[in-house]
Amino acid sequence: MTTKPWLIFAAVALLALGATPCVSAETKSIRIVTQSFAPLQWDNDGTPDGYVAQYISAVMERVKKRIPLKTASIEFMPWKRAMLTAERVPNVLLFSLSRTPKREEQFLWLGEVSPYGQYLYQLRSNPEIAADTVADLKGADVRIGVQDGGNTHAYLREAGLETSGQLVPITDYRQGIEMLYLGRIDLLPLTGFLAEASACRQGYDGDQLRPVVYIEDLAKPLWAVFSRGTDIQLVEAFRDEMAALKESGYLQEQMRRHRENWQSRACAG
Repeated sequence: MTTKPWLIFAAVALLALGATPCVSAETKSIRIVTQSFAPLQWDNDGTPDGYVAQYISAVMERVKKRIPLKTASIEFMPWKRAMLTAERVPNVLLFSLSRTPKREEQFLWLGEVSPYGQYLYQLRSNPEIAADTVADLKGADVRIGVQDGGNTHAYLREAGLETSGQLVPITDYRQGIEMLYLGRIDLLPLTGFLAEASACRQGYDGDQLRPVVYIEDLAKPLWAVFSRGTDIQLVEAFRDEMAALKESGYLQEQMRRHRENWQSRACAG
């Protein structure tokens, strides 16, 4: 019996199909949102800058080698709007975010992007505010600027400070610094390693900042997350590449370089 050539070809083709896993070539699109928070991430005259922004961009390039991926430029917006966008819209990448029990089920957590620890600062030129803990501030005659909708706002509200009218909502830390130096608030939460440079960057004397209370309960790493509903293949690819790139030392080097550069640019002279 003679086997027809076309039957042999068909059998080989079927075997090949059965042995090769089906990989989707569908291009996936994501939206990237965050708040300007130098030197982690900030809008440098229309170009995303900062060590977290650089890290995420490098991660995306690695992911694109595994999955067809379409991305737009990073969108900088007020933190509350960025959070709402990531809560309500699938395929949204958000950073840099504190991981709290309340937020645990709201997002798909990818990996840590930066250490984080805040103090409440006052100006040295003002009478010293005597407090060792946040609880010591409850009922005190002080106005505390807090980012509307942020983690610190929620924490201070739960600590009972909002009921006495002590909390003053602000859009971001830059507005808060201006209000502190203009005497419109008495205390402002700022990240310890960024406080002085952040004030200098806006033309104020960073040496005027005096730490009053360390907010120990909020001293946790910041994360990158995807919104719920994002393709799980994309989520796993980002988790893998973030871990691999961090293991290589890339993030640590970017962090060191950007912090030093930010400090020298902000407070030089």
